[in-house]
Amino acid sequence: MTTETTVDVIDKVLGLDPSSPLLALREQRAKLKHLTQTSYVAALHPTDPRNFSYVERATLAARMAALWTSQELLAHYRDLATTEGASGDVLSIADPAWKPEDDASRLAVILRHVDLVTKNPKAATRENIEKLYAAGLDDRDIVTLAGIIAFVNYQVLVVAGLKMLRDN
Repeated sequence: MTTETTVDVIDKVLGLDPSSPLLALREQRAKLKHLTQTSYVAALHPTDPRNFSYVERATLAARMAALWTSQELLAHYRDLATTEGASGDVLSIADPAWKPEDDASRLAVILRHVDLVTKNPKAATRENIEKLYAAGLDDRDIVTLAGIIAFVNYQVLVVAGLKMLRDN
């Protein structure tokens, strides 16, 4: 594993130091904090990444952070992707305006699904899942993708809420 997983990502992206009242507040919910970090590792850096490489996971997470305009998480996930070996072209995935040339490719279908579920989850239908199957994803891949999407969107909302507490 090339990433540091013992440092709490939310504490890190919010810049919380040991004297921070917000850190003390987070420690009051230590189990939730631990479970959130454990979910981060499971979604972004599982022991067996299977059909979603660590780079792909990080760039998809960066894209979701960008869709939410979560600059702290966008920077974190871009850095993570780079640490995992992403190059310039691959980092383009993090830009929500970027689209693959082949509109029918596995990546294009995945990005459309990520964008849809991040921006308008109620609009996702069985047809969207069928498109993932048609692009070559199997049941496990679709569950994995759903887990990545769910976790990162949750994390973005937690960071946004904690930022409001920190800054007010």
